Amino acid sequence: MPKVEKPFVGEFRELLETFVEQKRNLGYKYDTTRERLLRFSIFSLSYSLENKVLSKQLVSDWTSKRRNESAKNWAHRNSDLRQFALYLQNLGYDAFIPPKIHKTGQGEYIPYIFTHEEIERFLRVVDSIVPHPLSNKHQSYPLLFRLLYCCGLRISEALHLKISDVDFDKGVLFIRESKFNKDRIIPVSAPLAEMLIRYQALFNRNNAPEDYYFRNKNGTPLTHDRVYDVYRKLLWKAGISHGGKGKGPRLHDLRHVFCVHTLAKQVKEGADLYVALPILSAYVGHSSVRGTQRYVRLTAEAHPELIEKVSRTCAYVLPEVTKNETD
Repeated sequence: MPKVEKPFVGEFRELLETFVEQKRNLGYKYDTTRERLLRFSIFSLSYSLENKVLSKQLVSDWTSKRRNESAKNWAHRNSDLRQFALYLQNLGYDAFIPPKIHKTGQGEYIPYIFTHEEIERFLRVVDSIVPHPLSNKHQSYPLLFRLLYCCGLRISEALHLKISDVDFDKGVLFIRESKFNKDRIIPVSAPLAEMLIRYQALFNRNNAPEDYYFRNKNGTPLTHDRVYDVYRKLLWKAGISHGGKGKGPRLHDLRHVFCVHTLAKQVKEGADLYVALPILSAYVGHSSVRGTQRYVRLTAEAHPELIEKVSRTCAYVLPEVTKNETD
């Protein structure tokens, strides 16, 4: 059953609805952005508005930084309204455009790139999870964390996998309606395919195709919060320090590590990154190669011995990166 969304209110309600619809038609989910714009529409009710004029006062009041608000959330609120204001101007309405917020780089998250030794140590700890009669975690987490690292899946993609999304004969995963509403097919290695088959036989053989692939022993699906809690404990046991909330290593960093380790392997083998980048981009489900290019710099930083090779093979692909450039 589709989610029922609260309607926009105020002077811009119809225009906000058509704006979000346009974005979704372009392939963006726009769920979180719609929620922020809904709060903006409620906020606008306290202003005397007419003729669909987006005033400077309203824009300034909404986009001003709030006390204790993170820079990231502030930037998102500003960007959301900026996009809507540009949409209004394009339609011929009088709309004040908020200036862009230029990030200083302070407080921005830098992905934690595990070394190969750290990954091996982490997986050894995962594989040593003690079986429990009321849980299947000793089987589900070794497979789940390998999907994140070996396939570069987003945690949401792994947890949303249905039994019907796993082709056991061909050894591929079907990732449906992921970020940007994109579907893709992910081939997995032979050892990982065997793990998927074993897990299916142990825990899913009597379940319906539309059931989630990763489920607790009581039948409920695994949740992000629960997986993250287990992840933190496993990192501690593996001797990998955690910087605290928002400082990582995050679950999403396993996806970053997959991309960096893959590119490092390509560089070592003398591959042409001009060819490798689009392939990696399609595999991990980026909207464009631009989203994948950042991993070239992360690869050079994580593997200093490859800097010369990376610079040489990518000189004609990427512009020069300055030392002050942020992610």
